[in-house]
Amino acid sequence: MAHYTGQLIYTCSDAEGTIEVVDEPTARSLHFGTRARQTTMFLHDPHALALNYTQCLMSALLFTGPPNAALILGLGGGALARFLLHSFPQCQVAAAERRALVIDVARAFFHLPEDPRLQLYLTDAAAFLGGPAAAYDLVLVDLHDPAGMAPLVNRPDFFDQCRQQLAPDGVLAINLWAGSREDDLKRIMRNLRLHFDHQVLYLPVAGKRNCVALGLNQPPPPLPTLQERAAQAQAALGIDFPRLLAELVRLSPHLLLGDAPP
Repeated sequence: MAHYTGQLIYTCSDAEGTIEVVDEPTARSLHFGTRARQTTMFLHDPHALALNYTQCLMSALLFTGPPNAALILGLGGGALARFLLHSFPQCQVAAAERRALVIDVARAFFHLPEDPRLQLYLTDAAAFLGGPAAAYDLVLVDLHDPAGMAPLVNRPDFFDQCRQQLAPDGVLAINLWAGSREDDLKRIMRNLRLHFDHQVLYLPVAGKRNCVALGLNQPPPPLPTLQERAAQAQAALGIDFPRLLAELVRLSPHLLLGDAPP
């Protein structure tokens, strides 16, 4: 068991390993046997996105607008599902999670709602992606094991399968973390650029080693449109989208400003 600064209030295990829930004065976190937080929820505001990387994943909204349908690969404590269901009443959310205990813990400790708009699939993401093509506005990927990205993400056809699940103006957002597999991460990023025709944006997570990547199904809107969307989304959702957009522009001017690549 990892050493936590908060109070361990629940622990269980399955064939994949340990699942732990830890309370601190203002937040509750989900851990998979290490100090790394898989999900954090503010106790006073369970619908908010407490972790920076989840806010970075939501920068995808700038490129597709309010979603009607979203797919989440890797449920965790359900922070992304909770946020989408609360923020977008019209949004249908599908989530694929292979560990039944993770779903149980998300329900029992992280306010994952019983909502007719939420469809939970107890299945591996590979099996889900092998099903019929769909038209999701967002595909959100958060698939890891203790050493880095889940092996599935390293498959040559992974991003092709993800893109088949997107609507014409949909966006894929993936949480990238190398762990001890730096070479795997480089290969994953090459595959992502290849399958999204090099329309890929990167957004480092402040103070962390992970990075969010966005794969765009079509060219991005003009910058003034993005800036207007960022201001409106900040007012509606309480996330600093103008700052996230400025960072995306700084790192990818060739896509968002039309500048020639370096």
